Amino acid sequence: MNESDYLWRGMALNGQFRVLAVSSTNTVQAARDIHDLSPINTILMGKMIPAVAMLSLDLKDEGAEVTLRFDGDGPLKGALTICNNQGDVRGYAFEPKFWLDDLQENFHPVKYLGNGTLTVIRYYPGDRPTKGLTPLIEGDVAQNLAYYFEQSEQIPTAVNLGVLIDKDAKVRASGGFIIQQLPSADRLNADRLINNINHMPNLSDLMDMGMYLPEILHSFVFKEGGLELYPVHRVRYRCHCSKERFAAALKLLSLDELKELRDGIDPVCQFCNATWHFSASEIEEIISEVEKK
Repeated sequence: MNESDYLWRGMALNGQFRVLAVSSTNTVQAARDIHDLSPINTILMGKMIPAVAMLSLDLKDEGAEVTLRFDGDGPLKGALTICNNQGDVRGYAFEPKFWLDDLQENFHPVKYLGNGTLTVIRYYPGDRPTKGLTPLIEGDVAQNLAYYFEQSEQIPTAVNLGVLIDKDAKVRASGGFIIQQLPSADRLNADRLINNINHMPNLSDLMDMGMYLPEILHSFVFKEGGLELYPVHRVRYRCHCSKERFAAALKLLSLDELKELRDGIDPVCQFCNATWHFSASEIEEIISEVEKK
């Protein structure tokens, strides 16, 4: 398996279908290690990370980001993932230590989200974020994302997301692909692709055997030919937090709130667990700046 995670984009069958693909094994492993995720949370993030990475391929502007989040009233609560236009992914689970003793049940995270929503938020610098939202349905992360495309964006879409972990929650494989039917698509071709997807081996098993996403798509989905797929850029887990960003956030607090922090504060980034120390004198400087406004 290549050490670098990667995104691909392409078209198929003379422009009838749009194809996106991603390998994300190392990125998911990084998320698992940073947040010490339980197995069921590793499975959830192991599918949300490749999903949000593929969603990022629609981002054109520097600094643009897309957020994919699942929220539910069940014990798993949900998770949030973000990816920018450079393939930098970050995220966190809402209940990272939620544990199931039944190993098989770990592979059904949406079941433990209960009633809730899937939300996609796209942010472009200088513009107001756009948001799409659909209720959670029965099925996996992939089925819910396909439902989102159908309901919120009116695009017939096939989504396949795979993750494989061992008994210690080490990530052996993670990745996925999205195939979107364009208005010019022949229905017979769409039916044939759906049949191929329904009868292909498990995606994460194929990746664990050493097959690359382009090879998997050519061999099992577009086995009759007609796929043109091109690499875009790498994917990696990367947080952009800094002391300057935390200081800017502190300046948005009220004076009363800031004065409660006068002894100093050590905020922790929820995305990467980095701790940023602000001494009492630094807090006083921030208070002075806020008072001058």
